[in-house]
Amino acid sequence: MSTDAGAGPASLPQRGALRTWRVTAFAGQFLLRFLRANLAVAREVLTPGLQVAPAVVVIPVRSRTPFEVASFMSLIALTPGTLPIELDRERRLLTVHGMHAGDPDAFRAELSDLEDQMLTAWRPVTEQPEDRAPDDDRRS
Repeated sequence: MSTDAGAGPASLPQRGALRTWRVTAFAGQFLLRFLRANLAVAREVLTPGLQVAPAVVVIPVRSRTPFEVASFMSLIALTPGTLPIELDRERRLLTVHGMHAGDPDAFRAELSDLEDQMLTAWRPVTEQPEDRAPDDDRRS
């Protein structure tokens, strides 16, 4: 009948394959981010004072479940040179310290991109990015 009856792929095997691809792609993206951060920290150790530009930023958290929030904070903590400091659960704000965050806006964008990639991997395939848009505007 109607081809747009469902928001996502039609069959369970297709959804499973897409979900596997999303998680694998995210793991690869995070691995690259992790390696770049390790190189930046190693460069700092070998040439002290050259690249350090620390900053503390506050970002809105779009993650909804405890698993998503814990995953996001863990990914930040695992990345060398970054550290989650405080989570304000009521206002859904996360405070993060970055060792190489000379441009706080770029650092915020990087963290937001990491969360977007993680949510794309973790959330069900039938959920589209538009489904997250209302949460993006929650910046009280």
